[in-house]
Amino acid sequence: MVIRNRVLVRKPDINPDLLDELETTAIDRINLRLGVSEFPKELESIAVEVICALHNKSFHHGIKQENVDTFSVSFVDDILKEYETDFARYIAMKEKSANVNRGVLRFL
Repeated sequence: MVIRNRVLVRKPDINPDLLDELETTAIDRINLRLGVSEFPKELESIAVEVICALHNKSFHHGIKQENVDTFSVSFVDDILKEYETDFARYIAMKEKSANVNRGVLRFL
């Protein structure tokens, strides 16, 4: 619900059914990219940006680049590609927190 509300701040006129579909699509794609089954709360901002990008792209489906005088529209093929660094940092952070006690010997 948090993601939905944040998207509505940016795109108040978005169709609610379309928003539901784009949210599901964005979360599914991020989960697949990370190899997780539960969506990480830490990546909600990325999901909001991806949903807005998918919404913008839906009006120009199939356009790779368009120029009109000084106005230019272009879309990337892989919307999630620009977040690869963030995904890598998230995975590294999770691995680090999972290994915090690895190699530690404790006496009881």
